[in-house]
Amino acid sequence: MKVFGRKMLFGSGESVSVVGITILGLYFLYFMTDVVGLSPALAGAIFMIGRGWDAISDPFIGVITDRTKTRWGRRRPFFLVAAVPLAIFFSLLWSQVGFDDQLITFLYYALFYILFMTSLTLFHVPYISLITEYSTDYDERTSINNYRIFFQLFFGLIAATIPKMIADQYGWSIMAMCVGIFLLTLALIMFGFTRENADAPKPETFKFKKEFNHLRQNRALKYLLWIYVGCYAAANIIEGFVIYYMKYWMNREFDMEILFVIVIGISILSLPVWAKLTKIVGKKSALIIGLFIWIAGQAGWLLVSQASADFVVYIIGVVVGIGYGVAHVLPWAMLPEVVDMDEYQTGARREGVYAGVMTFFMKITNSIAIFLIGVILELSGYTANEVQSETAMTTIQWTMSIAPGIFVIMALIATFLYPYTKDDHMNIRTELEKRGT
Repeated sequence: MKVFGRKMLFGSGESVSVVGITILGLYFLYFMTDVVGLSPALAGAIFMIGRGWDAISDPFIGVITDRTKTRWGRRRPFFLVAAVPLAIFFSLLWSQVGFDDQLITFLYYALFYILFMTSLTLFHVPYISLITEYSTDYDERTSINNYRIFFQLFFGLIAATIPKMIADQYGWSIMAMCVGIFLLTLALIMFGFTRENADAPKPETFKFKKEFNHLRQNRALKYLLWIYVGCYAAANIIEGFVIYYMKYWMNREFDMEILFVIVIGISILSLPVWAKLTKIVGKKSALIIGLFIWIAGQAGWLLVSQASADFVVYIIGVVVGIGYGVAHVLPWAMLPEVVDMDEYQTGARREGVYAGVMTFFMKITNSIAIFLIGVILELSGYTANEVQSETAMTTIQWTMSIAPGIFVIMALIATFLYPYTKDDHMNIRTELEKRGT
């Protein structure tokens, strides 16, 4: 398969995760509160429990995939294992069960949220681990990751708009069945057509204390985790809260799809620009520029109201979209260099462990953040499908702007402190090649 085709095929695998996560992030809290009738605090608790379990399972799946040996490779068999559960559990998650008791309703959706996220972990951790096996070149890895992020943003845009249209027209259950079939099909395609590096180094026997010490000693990893957590926590808060912001604060629920087309569309269009800029100034400097732009966009949400013209809202969407793009592409593009640093220091290669650790910290942070959003909504006096109190309205406005902004600032500080440069990478790769790895 030609290089372009291999990159496109690899990038398309991101669609599995982004479609499931985007729909859950955008609509599941709203589905729980405004459709099912669950209290905001209990709905937020489902996110915390489900994402918390998901986070814990990620590193373990990473360790298992590093040490799996089959005729299909280390990673690909997990795509096959995850395919059917992804479809089934996603469909059950959006069933409108007729329980009158809040606790029973909570337990039902919490169970299937956990099962779906476990299935997604079985797919996503092995998939992310493949990044480091496609190339050892600094800029080529950025290029490969750009394909993945293109699919992430493109299908994120589709997931942000089309499923809601299907749900409005035919119901949430029909939407979930359609999405489930998509997830099943793409997971099977990834199993059937991707390839792995047959010469990947065999990892050492797993010893938790030793693995933990290796991770702890990797200074670049510490800062990359803060960068990644900050970027994705901010993005997930926006995704989970934008429907409340547009429905109640802006009174423009039906414009939400347009806003997402702008934000994600601009993110996609900006990818070649960020790739070019990365080659000129490096990943660290490009990320700093992008995060400053994103902070400016977050401040803009405090300036608009129901009286604001449409174009003002859309301009803010453009600014957020520019920063959104670089914040999605570069943290994962920086991961392979951190793995190289680990190999340089220890002689072992642990792509799966590092991918699992990255997603572990991101999901733990996000689970807590979404839970707190549910609690904040409830404490503010939020009432589903009613005219909101002044306190609830102010809470919705500030949560949309300030909460993500805090996480973006956290990522920006960590980026300034990030110690790894392109020159460091070149030196490490030269040394690894001398060793024959």
